Amino acid sequence: MKRIFMLSVILGLSVLLAWAAPAVSQQPKRGGTLTMAIRKDLTTMNPLVRTMSTDQSIRELIYESLLSVNAKGAIEPKVAESWEVSKDGKTYIFKLRAGVKFHNGQEVTAKDLAYAIDYTMNPKNGAYGRQRLTLIKSVEATDKHTLKFNLKRQSAAFLSVLTDIQAFSVIPAGSIQEVKPNAYPPGTGPFRFASWQPKQQIVFERNDDYWGEKTYLDRVVMRPIPNDTVRFTALRAGDVDLIERAPYEWVNQILAGKIKGIGTAKAATAGYRAMFFNVAAAPFNDIRMRQAVAHAIDKKELMQATFYGFGEPVDQKYPKGYIWHIEGLPWPEFNLDKSRALLKEAGYKGEPIEMKIEQGHDVEVMTTTLQAQLKRIGLNVKPQVFEYGARREQIRRGETTFDFVGSDYYVDPAPTYSTETACEPDLKKRSSNWTGYCNKELDKKFEQLETELDQEKRVQLLKEILTVKAKDIPTISIGFVPRFFALGPKVKGFVADDDGAFVHSEGGLTRVWLDQ
Repeated sequence: MKRIFMLSVILGLSVLLAWAAPAVSQQPKRGGTLTMAIRKDLTTMNPLVRTMSTDQSIRELIYESLLSVNAKGAIEPKVAESWEVSKDGKTYIFKLRAGVKFHNGQEVTAKDLAYAIDYTMNPKNGAYGRQRLTLIKSVEATDKHTLKFNLKRQSAAFLSVLTDIQAFSVIPAGSIQEVKPNAYPPGTGPFRFASWQPKQQIVFERNDDYWGEKTYLDRVVMRPIPNDTVRFTALRAGDVDLIERAPYEWVNQILAGKIKGIGTAKAATAGYRAMFFNVAAAPFNDIRMRQAVAHAIDKKELMQATFYGFGEPVDQKYPKGYIWHIEGLPWPEFNLDKSRALLKEAGYKGEPIEMKIEQGHDVEVMTTTLQAQLKRIGLNVKPQVFEYGARREQIRRGETTFDFVGSDYYVDPAPTYSTETACEPDLKKRSSNWTGYCNKELDKKFEQLETELDQEKRVQLLKEILTVKAKDIPTISIGFVPRFFALGPKVKGFVADDDGAFVHSEGGLTRVWLDQ
């Protein structure tokens, strides 16, 4: 998916193998080179710029963050081993692990982190994480292994910002100025960067000085192959050992036992799909029209038709089992009679409703399915397809009725939900709130959610927020879309997290070994 601030949150683990598991578990073997086919190539060698999408996934092999997050969303130590928060919630003091080394053998110090943070916060540098660090008033290294943050205001979300490399990566002070063409600055991660040949391959080697658990693999070679079918063909031919985003139609055949010798690993919630309404313009400025659509949508049918039977219908952004999942939200139930009654009450008489969408198989199939569903209640939807850039510009200007959108959830619920509905001053220049929805009382609750430090109170605040949204319906959650890795027969120990990250706290490429 993707991602706006994309945080690789690790939720549940699910591995589906196409062959039977051996009766006796095998012992991991050290050594060997794994070749992996990926969808996109790198775009820049600056580790603090464009920390998203493929660039982020690849960099997570070699770079690390200050903290991490576990499978349930709880924050844990990483390069920082502990931290303290002042009584007013505006000062954070982190103690770094002693002895952590960069790939060049240099020891990590607090000055290195202060450098990365200052670089990111400088608007001239175009760092992707700058927006994530706007809370910071100042940062200083008080001694070799102590880093002090002074915040502009109290924020319960601040620790979550430091849990992945989207905010910043731990790199040596001054290293970006020293970067060479086609070479990354040193990191602290389980793999070292070795080489990059654009559009051909990126090579990584095991970091034998890694402070944590060392990898089994000697090397990882990543080959950019944009076409899904070509990637899968390369796997079947044995040219690569592992691929990301295996095509759904082929995954179905693997799971049905029609393709032998290939396994799959499922990232269950890697994609999120929702619908948004433009509540600032007709016809969906009338809440009865939004309610009618909400009562008529068959989420399961939408997901299965679009994603070859895969996908889980949902009513919110966090899956069950996650600490921010809220039970019992009052979303409209499926009821076609109620939908028809609401349309009549709103005075709708069958006039066409233009639905502008962007080009793409998934969106077009989902729209066609929705069009058929809404036809059952007499809603006359007329889709129009536009190129991606043109469609995004229309949305920013408010030239839309309703549409599908993909996004992600973050470690903390405040940015996860506030960005999509926070009041914006100019509805002709929308930034992240594409709906045009504005509820100033709800914005105040989001401010409380951000500053409240008590966990139970935060859960209650979130429930209140989502209850309002379920009644006003500026957006409708549709479902989680899984993504699949496909594995060759010699790849062992690969476990996907639910977000589809290449490296995560429970496995990924760091725990893979080759049976050869």
